[in-house]
Amino acid sequence: MREVVSEVVREASDESEEAGREEERRERLRRAHAIATELLDTEKHYVAILHLIDQVFHCRVDRDNKTLGLNADTLTTIFSNIKSIYKFHAEFLLPQLETRMTQWGDGPEFQRIGDIMVRNAPFLKMYTEYVKNFDTAMTAIGALYSKNRQFQAIMDEIHAMPECRSLTLQHHMLSPIQRIPRYELLLKEYIQRLPDNSPDTQDSQSALIQVSQAAAHANDSMKRIDQFKKLLEVQESIGGGIDLVSPTREVLKEGRMVKISARTGDHQERYLFLLSDLLLLCSPRKSMMAGPQFGLRARFEVDSMQVLEGDNLVTANTFYIRDEHKSVELYTNTREEKEQWLEQLFLAVKSLYTRKSSLRVGREILRPLDSEIGKRPPHIQRLETVARCTDCATHFSILRHKHNCRFCGAVFCGKCTEGRQPVPWEENRKARVCRACLQVLTSSVPTAPTPELPVRPRGLLEVPATHPAAVHSGWLVLRPTGSKAATSKRFFLLLPDYVLYSFRSPADTSALTATPLPGSTVLTGPGLKGDSGCAEKDREKVVKVVHGASRRTYYFAGTSAAEIERWAELMAQAARAEPLPQPEPGSDSQSTSSTEFDNS
Repeated sequence: MREVVSEVVREASDESEEAGREEERRERLRRAHAIATELLDTEKHYVAILHLIDQVFHCRVDRDNKTLGLNADTLTTIFSNIKSIYKFHAEFLLPQLETRMTQWGDGPEFQRIGDIMVRNAPFLKMYTEYVKNFDTAMTAIGALYSKNRQFQAIMDEIHAMPECRSLTLQHHMLSPIQRIPRYELLLKEYIQRLPDNSPDTQDSQSALIQVSQAAAHANDSMKRIDQFKKLLEVQESIGGGIDLVSPTREVLKEGRMVKISARTGDHQERYLFLLSDLLLLCSPRKSMMAGPQFGLRARFEVDSMQVLEGDNLVTANTFYIRDEHKSVELYTNTREEKEQWLEQLFLAVKSLYTRKSSLRVGREILRPLDSEIGKRPPHIQRLETVARCTDCATHFSILRHKHNCRFCGAVFCGKCTEGRQPVPWEENRKARVCRACLQVLTSSVPTAPTPELPVRPRGLLEVPATHPAAVHSGWLVLRPTGSKAATSKRFFLLLPDYVLYSFRSPADTSALTATPLPGSTVLTGPGLKGDSGCAEKDREKVVKVVHGASRRTYYFAGTSAAEIERWAELMAQAARAEPLPQPEPGSDSQSTSSTEFDNS
């Protein structure tokens, strides 16, 4: 009887302890929610102050600067990078916090703010410039207030606004200096209030480390601030359809270009933004009304982008940009512009591949030998020290979580650790495993090969018009389909590599265009009967080429049927990729005849 009573008492005690622990967990979560709410409330207040400094004070000074007479250096001294700070908080951090706090009651996966703070913490380095410039800014404001009556009137007018709450602008401009320490304090309190084993503890601790170190990045703060500002400018010029802001993204090049429509052949003005991981193809907006300057037409991921030499016979300086789903043909006004763009495009691809290779090398250093995988516990890499997947190099975010491979210890995204294997040192519990370890463990899953570093093709147009290996060369008149009048008289050269080169003159040392002929269709004489692009009486002096890759149609005209017959014969052989005849030593393979189309 006593044993039964003791058992009942023990069970009641256990239930009471469990209820107590649950109540404590709820209380700690409630307090953590209160700190998160305080973070949101203070962020709203802080954004209002930034709005006052930038959108009221700064804009008012800019508006009246014609009479104020302040130079650009003085304005920079006063306001530093406050506009970038304001946009970051108003357009990114605050909306994310607001969204999260409205979702807090929807479940445990939303009861966290550490992931938001750790994702945005790298941007706090932009405060370095503002902090370094603060004393100079305050001195400049004080001097202008005492010497420039109009500047004084502007400040007094703003001081009288309710938003100023009877405080000076200098007082409000202290807020950015005080904000990072406030983040540090709130994060410390938030971590202390979190329940034991909270899924948000790790992100919050990582965010706290970054916030505490935010002031230690003075050396490279200027570059990062400039890039952040430039990315915001690009994003604003395109509109809100794409989020470009990332601490690892840079703007490499931008400029105007022309696109050739694959469907209609129309030439359309475009503006390109090349970022370190994206290429954005935009069109200028014709409307003069307020709104984004450009419309986004297409985007290419740099790591899956191909850059190819153009094959257009009519238009010079063309090249293609392709990925798995789309292809665009572009051209620049000058060859120098094209070279600059190709150089920068290939540099962007090379840099991205190099960064990914570095990640893989780093992973191999961490990864145990294949013979040891599955035999002993690995060194587990800390999640907070890694920003990108070790395999695919994708940046981690709220939607792309981090995971350790339980066999090599490196950090991967969920997609790269889809496999599950029993872990001997974890009681054979099935856990995530990366692809490389899975291959070793099962000997059935091939690892993805390391992509070869792309090499830019050089010298395709570096062919002289007097090339000694020329199969045939001479003057012809070129007209693309859809045009009734001959568009250009060019000197053409056919080489044994089956490429047809065009030049402005036989003295040129490099080609204007280069077009591979294999796969093309070549017609002349009777083959042109009924062709609307060629007059009946000119059939014997015209050769028609339908290019194999682009399906463009070109007409070439010469003065004699014999000359055109020779061109047609050689072009047809090249189209079939048959060996071309070599010119006999001392023979003249060139023809200098030409004519105009007669479409009467």
